[in-house]
Amino acid sequence: MSHRALSQLHVVPPKVVINGEYYRENILAKDCLDAIHRTAETGGVLKRSLMTDTSRAIFMQDGAPPHTAQKTQQWCLQHLSDYWERGVWPGNSPDLNPIENLWAIVQQEVDKMTPATSAGELAGQLKKAWGRIKPDVLENLVAGMPQRMRDCIAMKGGYIGK
Repeated sequence: MSHRALSQLHVVPPKVVINGEYYRENILAKDCLDAIHRTAETGGVLKRSLMTDTSRAIFMQDGAPPHTAQKTQQWCLQHLSDYWERGVWPGNSPDLNPIENLWAIVQQEVDKMTPATSAGELAGQLKKAWGRIKPDVLENLVAGMPQRMRDCIAMKGGYIGK
């Protein structure tokens, strides 16, 4: 995600385990790079470019094992212009990441829908909710970063709950 757009939502098929290889080949190399290379200035959040000025973009991940795998770290350093390597992001403060708040919004939207009766139906609902996110929501989530960072400092790197 960025302040203006989203990548496509990647729904992992049932019984597939996300390891470093799956993450690199199916999420980073496809969905992530596709989104990074989009050039449209208008349209919905799934069509527009992620950034108008990629020199100001920072790509970061949480501490999930597929993200911190050595080969994933190497891939990111090779393919992403400004990447925060493992250990840069405060490990006890995953709630700093605006995408955590975005997931809460997606969850609220899915909760408003008729409960899914299958994994495929749930995947469709998630994609529908993801695609309905408005650009101003993304702008507000990213604009809230400075305050979340101040809160994190005040909590000495602990949970801020935002």
